[in-house]
Amino acid sequence: MTYASSQYQKQSGSYLSSREVEVMAFRHVNALLSQASDHEKKVAALAANLKLWSLLSLSVERVDCPLPPVLRDDLIKIGSWSMRYSNAAFNAPKDLQPLIDVNNDMIEGLASSAPVPQGVAPSMPSAYSTPAARSSLELVG
Repeated sequence: MTYASSQYQKQSGSYLSSREVEVMAFRHVNALLSQASDHEKKVAALAANLKLWSLLSLSVERVDCPLPPVLRDDLIKIGSWSMRYSNAAFNAPKDLQPLIDVNNDMIEGLASSAPVPQGVAPSMPSAYSTPAARSSLELVG
């Protein structure tokens, strides 16, 4: 890695939290899926969705993933479904809306699990609360 790229990476990471980056990634993929008006755009959007869910799945499966086991299992199941659906949609006339809906659910979940100020009870169930503030994609690097 060159000095310039390492400095860019160092600086770019200081402005957004890892959850914000994940939300941006899901929004970007959803924009691609929504705008897939021809076969070429559809293939590019599905490839981006596969890449996003592959990265997320790899990070969730890591031994040092800070997420609770229940959440990890759920994310792996959702990711597996999303990747299977994406693969099936490459050359079939499948509606992309189910993928967009799942990604929107991820966006909502990431946005709602933002750090809670001290003294305020978290709104999510304890099975899904994380002891660390690191995101799952942050582990992949």
